[in-house]
Amino acid sequence: MKQAIASGIVMSLLTTSAMAQLQPFTGFTRQDLKDDFTYAVDLLRRQHPNPYKFSDTVTFNRKMDSLMVRLDKDPSLLSALRYSPVQLFNDVHLKLDYDEERVIDVFYGIHHFPLATTTFKDKIIVNAKGTPIPFGAEILSINKMPAAKILGEIGYATYSDGFIRTGSDRTGANLSLFISLVFPESASYEVVYKEHGTKNPATIQLKAVDAKTGYHNRNLGELPFNTFLKRGYVTKEYLDGESTAILTVLTFMLQENAMYKELSSFFEEVKKRNIKNVIIDIRSNGGGNPNMSALLYSFVALKPFDNVFNYRTKNIEVHDPENMLNGYGTKMGEEEVKQNVNFLKQRFDYDSAAGFFYGNARLTEGSISNYPPDKNNFKGDVYVLISGGTVSAATYFAALVKNNQRGVLVGTETGSGEASTTAAWFSTYTLPKTKSRLTVPMSEIYFMKAKEDNGRGCLPHKELTFEAFQQYIKANKDPEIQYTLDLIRSAKR
Repeated sequence: MKQAIASGIVMSLLTTSAMAQLQPFTGFTRQDLKDDFTYAVDLLRRQHPNPYKFSDTVTFNRKMDSLMVRLDKDPSLLSALRYSPVQLFNDVHLKLDYDEERVIDVFYGIHHFPLATTTFKDKIIVNAKGTPIPFGAEILSINKMPAAKILGEIGYATYSDGFIRTGSDRTGANLSLFISLVFPESASYEVVYKEHGTKNPATIQLKAVDAKTGYHNRNLGELPFNTFLKRGYVTKEYLDGESTAILTVLTFMLQENAMYKELSSFFEEVKKRNIKNVIIDIRSNGGGNPNMSALLYSFVALKPFDNVFNYRTKNIEVHDPENMLNGYGTKMGEEEVKQNVNFLKQRFDYDSAAGFFYGNARLTEGSISNYPPDKNNFKGDVYVLISGGTVSAATYFAALVKNNQRGVLVGTETGSGEASTTAAWFSTYTLPKTKSRLTVPMSEIYFMKAKEDNGRGCLPHKELTFEAFQQYIKANKDPEIQYTLDLIRSAKR
């Protein structure tokens, strides 16, 4: 559910031009919402591949009860959406998407936060120029709520695997929308901020804006500066004066022939130009096929490497099939359900001692376990940019680089686990009363023969300070890219 509330709804907000009264949900009540939350938790306890991986039943039940108490006490209709229990499962692949038609009127009535914002760790940063608060200033509090607490309040949109706390990296241009959801009925926002280079904070009162203006303002954000490099799935930049090339990879969902064509052309050009340093930017890569991660790594590998991942799950049954949807978004038929069940039963074998079903050889058909370097492999220095937006197969690529000691990771902790995550296959359910859609991963995947998962992502070797971050953006430089270029320059001295 990382950006579920904002995804489709945010486009519809363009049609409203004035702030209205907060409207009720269409077609369901607040109690229906609570009932569906309870149903979703019960379903996940049965259907999720490892529901208590990072908790125990007692702790989980206590947190769930606390969440429902907060929902009951919160008088705001819209704020009730913030108490979605899927965040309690510590699974970045778990999603709950609300039916846009049933909640859109509620969003029309929000008093929107007027400025574009972004984050740096637990800080909120002004992300636009020409506004009452200078670009790059740190927002210390809004309506007397500290910035770190505000980010904690939007945990329904920023949860990650295990104990990872970098999910706010994924909010992007929608951060100000999520801030608005914390204060949905505030006609104005009291903002305490501190400008870069000043000693004392300042306070300003900002008038809330309507939905149309809020959407427009959010899209005036200066960061990320490298939007040009995000114009395609794979983009390339060559800085001959720096003897450096930048490869931006936004997904590993590409087919092998398409991925290989993109990668081989890049590394052939790197070789032709005699470039000594390669920066691989996967900060916004949401994952895909781990075999494509291995393919990319083969272009920087200096020797053959293990490309091994194992699957396991607590359950291979299909629960509540009457609420399941197929790939077309319609109710799954009886025959389709049987095919799903047979698919899982053919590919997982039960280990009674461990209490898990483990993937058999059929799940790794077509994978290369002892992967050779590509014929155009790069032998120079490698830098990989990572963030909380580096998820799933993208984290696997970062782990290959890290565990094989083949490069320097720069940025923040990845949004999914270094040892494992959930992935592979997904089931989608329609919740009975609100018609929200719950997407559930069917299996865990463990990378590189890992046996345990401590709930952490890939940690960077190098991480920017807040001071450096502010200096770079003041100079209109992409922070992580410019920091890496500075690392390369310092290594030459």
